[in-house]
Amino acid sequence: MAWSCGIVGLPNAGKSTLFKALTALDVTIENYPFSTIDPNKAVIPIPDQRLSALAELCASTKITPAAIEIIDVAGLVEGASRGEGLGNQFLGHLRNVNLMIHVIAGFDRAINNVFDPVARMEIVNIELSLADLDIVARRQQKVEPKLKSGDKAAHIELVLLSRLDSCLNQGLPLRSLSFSREEELILEQLSLLTYKEMIYVYNLTEDLLLNPDLSVFPENSLVIPICASLEAELADLPPDEQKQFLEAYGLKESRAEKLLEDCYKHLNLSTFYTVKGNEARSWIVPAGIRAVEAAGKVHTDMERGFINVEVIAWDRLITEGSLARTREKGFCRTEGRDYQVKDGDVLLFRFRN
Repeated sequence: MAWSCGIVGLPNAGKSTLFKALTALDVTIENYPFSTIDPNKAVIPIPDQRLSALAELCASTKITPAAIEIIDVAGLVEGASRGEGLGNQFLGHLRNVNLMIHVIAGFDRAINNVFDPVARMEIVNIELSLADLDIVARRQQKVEPKLKSGDKAAHIELVLLSRLDSCLNQGLPLRSLSFSREEELILEQLSLLTYKEMIYVYNLTEDLLLNPDLSVFPENSLVIPICASLEAELADLPPDEQKQFLEAYGLKESRAEKLLEDCYKHLNLSTFYTVKGNEARSWIVPAGIRAVEAAGKVHTDMERGFINVEVIAWDRLITEGSLARTREKGFCRTEGRDYQVKDGDVLLFRFRN
């Protein structure tokens, strides 16, 4: 499964600059709306020191890190949910992402004729909610006729849709609600925008970066203060100069890298590792995935012919220094198909061809 994050915000909020910082790609960055008509897309490897250590231990000549796709769509404007500024097209690119990164400009100058960061944030959030309301209304019209035949599933879905409609009309995102597993399965088919997890990126000037006022954001939301232009400059520097560059601005780490880490955490993912032949590889999967399902991520034949899996904690393998020694000391155990994979597991699958 490919995990993806979509960058959303007003025109000129710094979305494409942030995309460049995350991906180190040359992208179109202009100070007028819709310079990014086609979405910018990039698959970004996730930095992983555990994978590097395993590759060194096993003398792997090929290292394949897990990755997340980042999608940067054009800026949304007021009326985007009704198609203003090609809004429907832009919103469509976000429907299949797993998480949204909402960029809010913290600059004093006007962004799309709006000065207040709260107003900037609300414009985008309202458009996402209106787009969801349209989907919910159309789905209600489609499901209602099925009630006449006594369709129980239709009744359950309509009760859910009514609840979604009420939440959205109160100006609340759907992610603020809790749902049963049965309801989650329905929601997954609808691809509603405000149901997706969201991280706010507060794009500030360099002088405001170290002491930002985050009180403008909704309570309990995840907010990362960042200077996107500074991060884009950092991405262009060779690794040996980056630390010195960060220290000059009083930063201990790249905020863009922290954003990637938080995307990973917010998606509730786990990483497992495989080492085979000359390749060490990491895989990102939903937390708590079963071993047989994890095998299917590596290859469908492994899932179909699954027998069992050898499991070793990555740090134990590093400590013992070899797979053979780990087995000798009893730190390598055999698990069945329903074993819940833990973050950091090194997995050796056995399966029938």
